[in-house]
Amino acid sequence: MIPARPTLKPPFAPATQLAGLAALRQQVALLEKLPQAGMGDPAATRPLTWGLTAIDRHLPGGGLALGALHEFVGHGPDLEEASLAAAAVTRLISRRQQQGNGSTLWIAQQRDLYARALPERGFDPDRLLHLRINRNADALWAMEEALRCAGLNAVVAEVAALDLTQSRRLQLAAEKSGIPALVIRRGGRADQLRQLSTQPIAAVTRWRIGPAPSLGIEALPHPTLPGAARWQIELWRCRGGRPGTWLIEEHEDGWREATFPQPVAAALADRSLAPPAPAAAEPDIKRAAG
Repeated sequence: MIPARPTLKPPFAPATQLAGLAALRQQVALLEKLPQAGMGDPAATRPLTWGLTAIDRHLPGGGLALGALHEFVGHGPDLEEASLAAAAVTRLISRRQQQGNGSTLWIAQQRDLYARALPERGFDPDRLLHLRINRNADALWAMEEALRCAGLNAVVAEVAALDLTQSRRLQLAAEKSGIPALVIRRGGRADQLRQLSTQPIAAVTRWRIGPAPSLGIEALPHPTLPGAARWQIELWRCRGGRPGTWLIEEHEDGWREATFPQPVAAALADRSLAPPAPAAAEPDIKRAAG
């Protein structure tokens, strides 16, 4: 007599397996101290994107994670003022404004934030709250408190000194609220900022942004002014990712990669690498006539 074969049951039903996978993803997100994916409104958890495919694809999650601390510093001659770093932050926040409502709080010691220039980068100045403080410690305190306000879509602070303990407090506050915290390092001498910006902090990403030489007059087809302004964007620290460097330039619609020495039409720059289909052979008129 042959014994009946036991019925093998799958260890997990499909629904149970999916629930376990979702729980595992949440645990991994907590361990990595990144925002939990798939929680709440999808638009509210969409990352901050640069609008440049090369940079966004390079970043884990396709952009700058929300509910996280990100640092921006100047580079080269722009190290002390970090004007290009501030311009990059405004471009990132303008894309954040397109995703939903909410205002942006900008904390700074100086009065050089020019609101009339913000619309040129797509930033709505009517959704900007500017807080001027007197000390670096006040900026860090105000940023931590503001990250607890659910009505904000981003918090920006211009700070000089930022140590590991202070950055951890900002990172934890951003994680709890899901609001991105963007720090621009400025407010000191170049040698001080260079030393401070290389200290370890709890930021998820750390960026260096500086000017790059534009197209020279001799490289243009006709004698004219220099070409589009160019920026050097460097991602030198990224949690869960790898560093990278990109050369970008300004154009009428925002940014684009400066990959060609001369401007190229979109139809030529983005054409397919596949060879064109062979043309149909023309009939041999002489042979047909003979």
